[in-house]
Amino acid sequence: MRRLTVITLLVLCLAVSAQAETRSFTLFSADLPQGWDGEENMGFKSGNPDECMLVLGLSNAKKDGYDALISIFVLPNDQKDDSAAVANKLAPLQANSSTPRPQGPFWTFNGEVRSQIFPAPGVTKVSTTPDRVFIAILQDPDHRGAEAVFASLKGLKPEAAKLLGQ
Repeated sequence: MRRLTVITLLVLCLAVSAQAETRSFTLFSADLPQGWDGEENMGFKSGNPDECMLVLGLSNAKKDGYDALISIFVLPNDQKDDSAAVANKLAPLQANSSTPRPQGPFWTFNGEVRSQIFPAPGVTKVSTTPDRVFIAILQDPDHRGAEAVFASLKGLKPEAAKLLGQ
């Protein structure tokens, strides 16, 4: 009986770990569960290679939209703002936004993102270093795993790791 229990637990552990695939991008890696995908665009705003947009999403059944979405932006910190200042500048740009507050290495607030890609309420997380601004917007109204995907992020370069508080 004990052997059967150990074998069952081993099979369950293997099944759980097989459900997520680690994907590496330029600045970050993330464990993406089945159905999730990622797309990265460096220099997305002005062609500056220090700009990064990483979109991690769970496509809907029709494959014409998303059930959950994480939009990550890394930009130069030209104004040398701290995390609180950036979060307080961003919050009014969203509908029904909460007051930004510190949460771990991030300043966070809730709001309704004005996005044509995925119009859904979201949680915005902001972090800065003297050189970079990190903005992540998690939109997951049906709790399809965005928090777990975000928690799995690893910085692949020292500056990216700092932005994640690693």
